[in-house]
Amino acid sequence: MKIPFLGLPDHPQAKVALLPIPLEQTTTWLKGTGFAPLEILKVSPYLEFFEEETGLSPHQEIGFFTYPLEEFPFSLDEALAKVESLTSLAVTSHFLPILLGGEHTLTLGAIRALKKVYPDLKILHLDAHLDFRDTYLGTKVNHATVMRRIHELGIPILSVGIRAISEEEFKAIKEKRLSVIFAHEIYQNFPSVLRRIEDFLKDGAIYLSLDMDALDPSLAPGVGTPEPGGLLWPELLSILKVLAKARVIGLDLVEVRPIPHYPFTEFLVGKIILKFTAYMAKFSQE
Repeated sequence: MKIPFLGLPDHPQAKVALLPIPLEQTTTWLKGTGFAPLEILKVSPYLEFFEEETGLSPHQEIGFFTYPLEEFPFSLDEALAKVESLTSLAVTSHFLPILLGGEHTLTLGAIRALKKVYPDLKILHLDAHLDFRDTYLGTKVNHATVMRRIHELGIPILSVGIRAISEEEFKAIKEKRLSVIFAHEIYQNFPSVLRRIEDFLKDGAIYLSLDMDALDPSLAPGVGTPEPGGLLWPELLSILKVLAKARVIGLDLVEVRPIPHYPFTEFLVGKIILKFTAYMAKFSQE
């Protein structure tokens, strides 16, 4: 099944590919992330296509191609292999891949593909949770361990917005010298936080993994594991602007849990994609 982003035909010279990834196998609280890609694409035609801050229309300046929405294997290993394959296909087709999730575990599949192409790969990880447990509920690969598995691949990660963490993860920050910006640091001095993010983005091939629970629940209520606090809209836009100036090679937006009759979080995902691609287009013209 193919539902094009914004309801528009695929652009013949598209630079960005949307990959719907309906993965939901290890979620442990609120269920429904598997339905997110469909609902995000369904609501996207109701976005305003023109972006007022840049004065650009990303669907014209950047162009979008949407891959079909497919069923995923029941086996998690096979599902991650499929994510890896789809990401590789997008990259070899010269697209910037944007993965629409789906649970956060999918990021591991995407990173496995991108690491083969970009040896200098780095991850900007926006999240309420560190996702750095060694095991969770008896398994090594799931939404609560995904960043630890990626760290073990030797990939630098900057985690931003963390405000719910286990004791095990708290100890790992010091022991493994992890780069973490807690939510309370954002509240206290956001300009300083933004400078730290800019420093991280200065070199390397950058991948953004945006768990939507990084945002305040008043802004993004439809998530699987909501936490009070979090990034507000102006803060997120500031981060997206500095990110758009970097060498971005892919991103994902994950952990959306559709709320029946209230698709605001899905709408917000589409808005984030339009904002980010508008910033990309604007900065490429300067």
